Amino acid sequence: MGPVGIAILALIFVVFGPLSGNTPGENASGATVVSYWSTSTHQDVGWLSIYMVGLALALLLVWATQLRTILRDAEGRPSFLPNVAFAGGIIFVAGTVVTGIDHMVLIVAAHNHQAGIAQTANFIDQNNYLPLLFGLSLLTLATGAAILNRSSLPKWLGWVSVVLGVLCVAGPLSFFGLIGSGVWLAVAGFVVGYHQPGTESRPAGAPQTLGAGQTVSSS
Repeated sequence: MGPVGIAILALIFVVFGPLSGNTPGENASGATVVSYWSTSTHQDVGWLSIYMVGLALALLLVWATQLRTILRDAEGRPSFLPNVAFAGGIIFVAGTVVTGIDHMVLIVAAHNHQAGIAQTANFIDQNNYLPLLFGLSLLTLATGAAILNRSSLPKWLGWVSVVLGVLCVAGPLSFFGLIGSGVWLAVAGFVVGYHQPGTESRPAGAPQTLGAGQTVSSS
């Protein structure tokens, strides 16, 4: 999970860092939006960003699926929290797909010099972060609660996850929750992957637990 988290973080950093550029603000006129996005360079960067975000979302689905499995195993008893964490990841992915569609509309509208559509799409593009924050908050909060709920995973990771989940929906502080959640994906991937049941070493000859009191000797 760690390398997958690093890959997601790298893709997100590139898209919202070097590739983001000085895009028109939410109050920009239609003519300004068209002038910016109708250039071939900005259009190429826009499409490249969409493809890179799509790759990051595919990796995030893999990451969230593995996280749910590990949380279930670490708790050692039935719980709804791993499913809630997975649902948060799905909401984040779905919300990001919707924002990607709006970004596509913005690029195509500017290319066709549809100033009215481009202006509307640009305004939405600058204010469509609610499903992203909600999904991340649900993902981190549920993960933290699952870790703190009699899980064998490190408790400090549970508390960090809860704090990030609260920050994501803390109004002006949500920006820090969004940035922190990106780093959390990588850190949690390595920590959870290292501590997942079955990865820790066992002494030679020690029985391996299969569940429900069943053991298998390694001799």
